[in-house]
Amino acid sequence: QQKREHTMSDTDTAQLLPRPQTPPPAPPELTARALGGGVVVGGILCFSNMYFGLQTGWVTMGSLQSALLGFGMFKALGPYLATPFTAKENVVLQTTAVAAATMPLCGGFVGIIPALRLLSPVGGDGDNNDDVVGVRVGRIMMDMGPIELTTMQLFGWSCALGFFGVFMAPPLRRQVILREKLPFPSGTATAEIIRQLHRLPNEDRRSNKKDDDEEKEDEMEKIDNEMTQLVSTIDDVEESTFRPMEVSPVSSSTSPAPAWRLLFLCFALSAVYTLLGNFVPIFKNIPLGTYVGVPALTAWSWTLQPSPSYFGQGLIMGPKTAMSMLLGTIVGWGILAPMAKAEGWAMGPINDVATGARGWLLWVSLAIMLADSAVSLSLLSAKVLLQTIRSSNDGNHRVEEELDPAPPEQQITWQTWLPGLLLASLLCTAILSPMFDMPPLEPAIAVLFSILVAVLAVRALGETDLNPVSGIGKVSQILFAVVSPGHIVANLVAGAVAEAGAIGAGDMMQDLQCGHLLRASPRAQFIAQLVGTAASCVMVVAAWTLYSSAYEIPGPEFPAPTALIWLDMAKVVNGGGHLATNVLPTAIGAAAIAAVLPFVEACLPSSRKWTVPSAMAAAIGMYVTPNWTLPRVAGGLANYAWKRWDPEGAERYMIVVASGFVLGEGLMSIVNAGLKSVGVSWVWCGGCPVGFCSGCP
Repeated sequence: QQKREHTMSDTDTAQLLPRPQTPPPAPPELTARALGGGVVVGGILCFSNMYFGLQTGWVTMGSLQSALLGFGMFKALGPYLATPFTAKENVVLQTTAVAAATMPLCGGFVGIIPALRLLSPVGGDGDNNDDVVGVRVGRIMMDMGPIELTTMQLFGWSCALGFFGVFMAPPLRRQVILREKLPFPSGTATAEIIRQLHRLPNEDRRSNKKDDDEEKEDEMEKIDNEMTQLVSTIDDVEESTFRPMEVSPVSSSTSPAPAWRLLFLCFALSAVYTLLGNFVPIFKNIPLGTYVGVPALTAWSWTLQPSPSYFGQGLIMGPKTAMSMLLGTIVGWGILAPMAKAEGWAMGPINDVATGARGWLLWVSLAIMLADSAVSLSLLSAKVLLQTIRSSNDGNHRVEEELDPAPPEQQITWQTWLPGLLLASLLCTAILSPMFDMPPLEPAIAVLFSILVAVLAVRALGETDLNPVSGIGKVSQILFAVVSPGHIVANLVAGAVAEAGAIGAGDMMQDLQCGHLLRASPRAQFIAQLVGTAASCVMVVAAWTLYSSAYEIPGPEFPAPTALIWLDMAKVVNGGGHLATNVLPTAIGAAAIAAVLPFVEACLPSSRKWTVPSAMAAAIGMYVTPNWTLPRVAGGLANYAWKRWDPEGAERYMIVVASGFVLGEGLMSIVNAGLKSVGVSWVWCGGCPVGFCSGCP
């Protein structure tokens, strides 16, 4: 009887215990609202990037801004949402937005497309000119044009260049993120901002790392400590993918309300300035030299351009890049160009790219970029080779691969990326070959070369946050001088393909790093990247059509300086182009100095590397006129001062201020272009010297 009672008591107790509950399913990551929000934010950044890219070549990757804007947008819509907007949805949103935002650069709209417009109408092989434009645009003459692509051709061009880079990144994820654990600073910064915005707890992303990998863990701990500063520089400034600047992400102690008010205030200030400048042009560019009796300063473009957006870009670039650009501006526009004009080496108008001082200086800046790209790529290639050799000779295999946190159903398998890469490559070849009358083998070679150098670009991006797209594009141009000698158009197209692959793969890898740190689904990000790319193929054509119909491109408002670099490089490697008097020895001397700087920087400790100027940034300071550089320098100095005097405030709000300034002018430029398209332009030209303000008498 006692035993029976005891048994019944156990049964009763078991019935009283709570039954194990199945955990609720995780909220979906790949949602329609995340994709739609990404397309909206990416569309804004796409138009903004087209605007700034055509002005100076500056293009923002936009991952940080996308995460901020996406969070703010859904926070405002919070009362109308059935479920809260999650951090992983924000990862999908910013991945979609980045794919759409970078298409002006990835698709060559800020460089290659304007360069095609600059081609001469006279060929180099003596054939008749009946086929100069629109019928056969690549094989008849060495230098022919100008080439104006139709709307459908531009859409096809975007599709040809936009997709194959996306498929290059997935097979590299396991090596560079899981095995080598490269930091990818922009992706890491974006993950940190999303974590703080959504109040997520910090996680040790190396918790499943092997215990015997002590040496690698020490190295990664050092990287983590450095990443708290998130020190980075602008990518390739010439055609840069935006990097997370020299400030830390939004602090976890930041109150959202002041941050959003500050963002809106900076946005409104920049937007009002941009709209006002459309009706009173003198506000956009003030010729102080003329006012004080020194008109030579105005003639050489040493004018005051009080643009909040370019000040914001300087905040993003930081002091090293900004001061390097100032160095190039002083040497180029303060010494070399005036000397060339005074000595009779450049007799044309100052800003004439064929016979003037600007064209003379362009060759010097091109030499600097070539030297810097060649040396930097060589050092990086040597480093990769040494690492590979050491890894293969390491009998203990101490560097172990981190376990992939993504379950198998969330991973991107070879059955997905390999057929996609093949189809995207075939699509690129099928579109570009008939469009430019190129043999199918030529675009196929360009795609193959792009696939090979994308590995180098991804590794450089992972280690330094710099994507060497400029150097990769120019190496491709050198290659095609052998593959298709004497054909300028084929050379430009090959450079565009190589650059597109490096940008697409690099952006995707930064996004995958962000998702890895937040345990988001790689497959969801992959789909988001494809959606963003597809949407951008439409939006980028709309942006180009809007600005090109309202303004002359290249022209005063949109000089498209990178187009001149692409075209001059194509002419040089194909044996064309006329070098002005004494520009060759000057260019050789400048290139020699630029070639030494990467070695000097490599030999210095990290604490001293800031003392070595960036040769690439200095070259940009030479080919961009001073009025575009000076507000960036002011922003770079403000970055330094703010971090020095109020580091906590800089940590909290610098990215907010910079984003508001840049987005304000970028978005309002759409309104200005629309007004100009319907004939609404300047209202008052007071203060404008004769011929100084565009649109004024």
